[in-house]
Amino acid sequence: MLTGSGGVLLVEVGLREPLLQPAVLGLASTVLLDPVSGERLVPAIPVLCLSRTEAYAEKFRAALTRREAAIRDFFDIAVAVREGGIDPLDPELTRLVGLKLAVPGNGPVNLSEERLRELTRQLEPQLEPVLRVRDLEKFDLGEAIEIVRAVAEAARVERGPGVSGEPRR
Repeated sequence: MLTGSGGVLLVEVGLREPLLQPAVLGLASTVLLDPVSGERLVPAIPVLCLSRTEAYAEKFRAALTRREAAIRDFFDIAVAVREGGIDPLDPELTRLVGLKLAVPGNGPVNLSEERLRELTRQLEPQLEPVLRVRDLEKFDLGEAIEIVRAVAEAARVERGPGVSGEPRR
């Protein structure tokens, strides 16, 4: 239901590196529907954006190296694998993840136990307010973490006590 109150929309824009794949024309839309007709309240608009594969490579890089853990990265990855039809072990995706992790300035790959505890603490305060109940109920953080670990391995990223963000050579 629309309340007329304001909200916040966060948009992150990175300009520190060139695209690895050509940009594509996509459609931006909302899940906001007219309660009577069921039609979208806001029409989709065309926008120039990252390719699907590069966008997910960015999402995996964020999940692996973001300085402050963000549960939204893991949620987005889990949904993409479960419903969006991406193959997390697609060779092109894992190749792009490896290239993105090798860009200077990334934090180290971090899937430490402390990071996983921080993600667990974020479930209620950061996901509940912004998700539909049915979407939250489908989310399995453990499954999302295993997907991210598998991609890190496939991208040939060193992990362990001395976690490194550098791909193996």
